[in-house]
Amino acid sequence: MNNIIDRITKMENILDELTIVVETSDKAINKLQDSLTDLNTLKKYYESQYMKDVMADKNNEVPQNLKRGVLSEDAVHTLLTDLFELSNKMANLSKKIR
Repeated sequence: MNNIIDRITKMENILDELTIVVETSDKAINKLQDSLTDLNTLKKYYESQYMKDVMADKNNEVPQNLKRGVLSEDAVHTLLTDLFELSNKMANLSKKIR
């Protein structure tokens, strides 16, 4: 009898934990999906206007107290690399889940 109770309790805990993980992951994926328009806007900026803004910053045309991490050489590249790695991780995870 104790084995049954232990097993059911263990499985119930696993179910509870996985339910929270799935709900949290679903919210995060939905938020990421909703951000794709912003991602495309950032990519277009990086491909077109970015260098002009970098030059303006170097010519002191941009206020020094303005947050401008987007003008760093690595920030957008790192974000895109992280997203690419995340998409690969999600694809691999999807294969394992199915």
